[in-house]
Amino acid sequence: MPLILGLAAAFVVLLFIAAGLTATLSAVLKVTDSKARILVGEGFAGADALAALQTGEAATSPLVILRAICNLAAAAAGVGAAAAAWGPRGMWIGGPIVIIVVLLAGELGPRALAARRPVRLALAAAPFLRYSSRLFSRVFFPLLALGRLFSRGSGTDESSPDEMQAREALEIGAGAGIVDPDERRLIERAFKLDELNAWDAMTPRVDIVAWQESRRLGDILPELAEVPHSRVPVYGESIDDVTGILHVRDAYRAYVAGQRDVPLSELAREAMFVPGSLSLARLLADFRGRRMHMGIVADEFGGTDGLITLEDVLEELVGEIVDETDVDEDPLTRVSPDEILASGGAEIREINERFAFDLPEGENRSLNGFILEELGHVPGRGAALTAGGVHIEVLEASETQVLRARLRRDGG
Repeated sequence: MPLILGLAAAFVVLLFIAAGLTATLSAVLKVTDSKARILVGEGFAGADALAALQTGEAATSPLVILRAICNLAAAAAGVGAAAAAWGPRGMWIGGPIVIIVVLLAGELGPRALAARRPVRLALAAAPFLRYSSRLFSRVFFPLLALGRLFSRGSGTDESSPDEMQAREALEIGAGAGIVDPDERRLIERAFKLDELNAWDAMTPRVDIVAWQESRRLGDILPELAEVPHSRVPVYGESIDDVTGILHVRDAYRAYVAGQRDVPLSELAREAMFVPGSLSLARLLADFRGRRMHMGIVADEFGGTDGLITLEDVLEELVGEIVDETDVDEDPLTRVSPDEILASGGAEIREINERFAFDLPEGENRSLNGFILEELGHVPGRGAALTAGGVHIEVLEASETQVLRARLRRDGG
């Protein structure tokens, strides 16, 4: 008798867990990536966790495995209880009944319930699911690693269904003349925000204008008049210790109020820190949700890798935005169909896109970084190399970086 009761109790508990996982996972999967970003931007509780679960199969795979184990274990416990109660005949009769109950109560029923209000259920369950996914990803590490090995070999497309449908609709609309070229370009760039990350659009560390937090407002007034930005990071001991963001508007207000001796630390507002791997689509939603316009890109050691602004993200969407503070200087100049002049800070990605070059796009985003990695040292004027079918000649360099280079397509 105790055995029968134990197996029956295990059946109920395991079935309850499986049903809960089925309902919540089904609700999460019904919320599209775009909807999750909107929820984050509007500040819904649980939206951040929900958006994190939308990053791919890896975020929910541990829970899918756990659900499958619970369903199988529940079926085994149910059949075992029937066999313990009625012998072999109970197993043959109880087996089909248990399987039907597991399918109805553990799969079909929870999915139907989740379909009624998927967003509300997904928001409520997302924090718990995210924590559980992290926990069980360690437990099921061998199975997950094996799954990644097979999926890597199969070459499956990881695009979300809603994105694939939108891309197909865009192609049909463009072919029918309903979507004009400018609209199509804008929509394609919007899709690309998911593929680009903060590293791709940030201002690198060496180009950041920043002030030490201990400086007084009166000391930085001459620099304040010259700074080309409306927000400036302030730091403690070094640029790796950013403590806040000074709004130029706040500085001028304090000056008008006679606070010339106030330290910048008292005027600075909270700084927003983001990982370099964060997609621009997620970053745009974060900027909107937190009502911020600037983020400090943190490196793996907690230091400062760069700086990214809302304008940087929008420029990836609509192209270069030139305002009254910008110097109208293009880092890339076409000399002939097969030859260009480029500054060291020009991005490899932009060079390839604008001039149909095929330079390798690795970890180094700038032409300067690419040349330094290829040569292994800071080259002088006249140094040359060939990569990706492009001949690169250094025209100007300092002691620490390449300032200007000529790029010519081989055979051009």
